[in-house]
Amino acid sequence: MRILHTADWHLGLRLNGRYRHDEQEAVLDELCRIADDQQIDAVVIAGDVFDTYNPPTESESLFYRTMTRLSNGGRRAIIVIAGNHDSPDHLVATDPYARGLGIVTVGHPKDAPLLFDGGTERVSCLQTAPSFVRLRTPRNGQILSVLALPYPSESRLREVLTRDISDEETAMADYNRRIKEFMEETARLFADGGANIITSHLFVGGGMESDSERQIQVGGAYVVDRQSFPASAGYVALGHLHRPQEQCGQDELPVRYSGSILQYSMSEAGQEKSVTVVEFGSDGRASYHTIPLTAGRTLLRIHVESVAELEAKLAEADPQSWIDIVLRLQEPLNADYGRQLRAAHPNILGFIPQYQLGDADPQAISIGSLAPQEQFRRFVEQAHGEPVSDEVMKLFLELVGTEPGDSLGEE
Repeated sequence: MRILHTADWHLGLRLNGRYRHDEQEAVLDELCRIADDQQIDAVVIAGDVFDTYNPPTESESLFYRTMTRLSNGGRRAIIVIAGNHDSPDHLVATDPYARGLGIVTVGHPKDAPLLFDGGTERVSCLQTAPSFVRLRTPRNGQILSVLALPYPSESRLREVLTRDISDEETAMADYNRRIKEFMEETARLFADGGANIITSHLFVGGGMESDSERQIQVGGAYVVDRQSFPASAGYVALGHLHRPQEQCGQDELPVRYSGSILQYSMSEAGQEKSVTVVEFGSDGRASYHTIPLTAGRTLLRIHVESVAELEAKLAEADPQSWIDIVLRLQEPLNADYGRQLRAAHPNILGFIPQYQLGDADPQAISIGSLAPQEQFRRFVEQAHGEPVSDEVMKLFLELVGTEPGDSLGEE
């Protein structure tokens, strides 16, 4: 039994306003080829298929095309759970059609999928219960049991799990205890010595986060301890954290985040993205390895202290990379430099000049944090080579309606 674990596709996501549909299409094509090359029997998608509750039409179309291709006409099982970015109801809307392709979608915690019989040549669903499904795959009639727990917030569980929300430590303990109890109850359905998997979309204590894991779902989702997963599982397939990483649960149970399919924030620059291939032996023990994903553009951070250094870094950079720049300077730049830089390098996402305040205060600051009159003074001196007169400065402050000493952008 060979299973491919992936998560956090975030279809429809934009990076600083840049649409990444083509990159997502390329990496999902790569994922489908990996599934074929590795002779995968089942695919587990551990949440955050989409980036928003109402994704763009082309993102939905890409998802459906990918599911059809991955399923191999119903010969490969697919288990999809909702993450915090997904609309559970939206995700399961196509379930009547998906079952014909061996696709099981679980939107809310405690949902019980419907049974279906694909015969000996296709995937069949033999048994279901709340957040549980047992599947038979065509190759040698192998059985896969899955505890499928979508994003388990209090609102989606429809339970009040915390006795005292004013005490964060107690609230987190209550939440972890209930999630542990729920998983232990459901795991009683696992087959002894069989291929048993837990998949969920949650945060395990000690996990390393990235900036792109935005918390958009309210309703009480806290930390789960890695020891809370039942040891009767052979592998825990998680989504939510975008950095591929793993922990060890009870009895050396692998508790793993597959990570996102693309670098989705500058905090992920340099991270290798991958999928995880899990293989179960006849004793129910799981081994796994990762396969890198190479499609899509990389993210590049450039922090330099001179224009010359910046130009050298840009000359060395992959022209397809998305680039974020911080340039630390002693003197203001030419007023047109930023515009010229972006025209020459259209993949620049952010360009932040920072200025030293002098030897007495070497801390670099963003130009946007300076008082408006200081920003205006530096601009005029750079553009015209002469200081601002008191009369011109007074007129400027009257136009922007700002008192001397105020800062821009504060609310």
